[in-house]
Amino acid sequence: MSLKDSQQFHINELVIVSKAGKTDISAMYKEMSLYDSMFMPVMSGDIVISDALGLSSKLMFDGSESILIDISKTEDSDVASFKKAFRIYKQSNRRSNTERSETYVLNFVSDELLFSDQQRVNQAYKMSYMKMVERIMLDYLKIPENNLNGLYEDSAGERDVIIPNLRPIEAIQWIARKAVNMDNSPSYVFYQNLIGYNFITLSKLLSQSEILDIEFQSKNRNKKSKAISDLSGARSFEVVSQVDTIKRTRAGVNAGTFIGVDPITRMISKRPLSYLDHYENMKHGNMTPNFASQFNKEGLLNTEMHDSRIVLDTFSTPRQLSEYVKSHDPESLSYGSRTEDYTFQRKAIFENLNSKKLKIVMPGNFQLTTGFNVNVNAPYFGEKEPGDENKDPNLSGKYVIIGSRQLIKESTHETIIEVASTSSENQFITESLPAQQQAIDSY
Repeated sequence: MSLKDSQQFHINELVIVSKAGKTDISAMYKEMSLYDSMFMPVMSGDIVISDALGLSSKLMFDGSESILIDISKTEDSDVASFKKAFRIYKQSNRRSNTERSETYVLNFVSDELLFSDQQRVNQAYKMSYMKMVERIMLDYLKIPENNLNGLYEDSAGERDVIIPNLRPIEAIQWIARKAVNMDNSPSYVFYQNLIGYNFITLSKLLSQSEILDIEFQSKNRNKKSKAISDLSGARSFEVVSQVDTIKRTRAGVNAGTFIGVDPITRMISKRPLSYLDHYENMKHGNMTPNFASQFNKEGLLNTEMHDSRIVLDTFSTPRQLSEYVKSHDPESLSYGSRTEDYTFQRKAIFENLNSKKLKIVMPGNFQLTTGFNVNVNAPYFGEKEPGDENKDPNLSGKYVIIGSRQLIKESTHETIIEVASTSSENQFITESLPAQQQAIDSY
């Protein structure tokens, strides 16, 4: 069957598996949403049910039920399709419509989250952080090795750590906050999208090729190709965030200080950090960083204000010079974690990413999922000179999808994505002028 409308879809299977067996609910649902996010470890969703069969009373939802979802764009196509089983963990918003019918919401989530919540990891590992994640996924979450899928990136060095009594998914998130890649970038994220679980750096994600060019203007298209070409046309968009100077300053995006305390050698060290300390050891999608060079009242650049954020943590660098440690605990020099490489920088990296976010409503497309890149050609608002391109370079460029919602109603399928970028297509970095500060001082 050919694609006639960009919002069309076909339900191959939509059933609840309960103690009573399989129940087809494809004729009972009103709306279904599927969610994934770079900042959430598992996929989740909810479905609104209009029940005139007394299904809720018959099944007596107790958390043992699962929902099987198999949806594609057309009946006989596996392109841009979705097939996954979830665990129903809650029934909510239950209310009566008439004496014979009711409406309620079934909330569901990947089974690994519920399984993770029932156990703890309290174990020593001596291997790379990437290998630790793999062992936890296999040994604790029981994910079959041939079903890991997703994207994985090797972490730098081997580490000797004890997981401090955390749930398996919490343990992986704990590891992600400490790991650095081969370029020394502490930007690992752990999340589940439509292709599987992923343990990868933001740097690696930003360097991947785009899967779609998103357009905002209508074009003349022939009827045969209109549904296909419409898949790249945004239905609407909004700018969620575009530079928050206060947040960036307090997160240490522009500058800050790491203070390290080593309880073994009793040494204290200060390390001033600025924008390039977290930006330059990453790859980015566009040529110009999300940075504005600003002077303050004292004529100093924002990258020189190292009191903007101060982080205090233990660190082990001085032990490299300690003869006592070399003779009594030499392994710690090779397997110890360098907190000065991630404790400060990680928060700055993700605040820099979040400083430019767009929310875009697209025709239904299961391929638009967290971790993939899109090229956004954002329109320019305002008057344009004849012949000028209708494109805003400040908002246009390569973005990574940091979250998606597949919204499926009775006859339409839309995909709502949130995208973010650490860079833009601007030709230069902006710099404030002395006259701007003088205007404030003299007014």
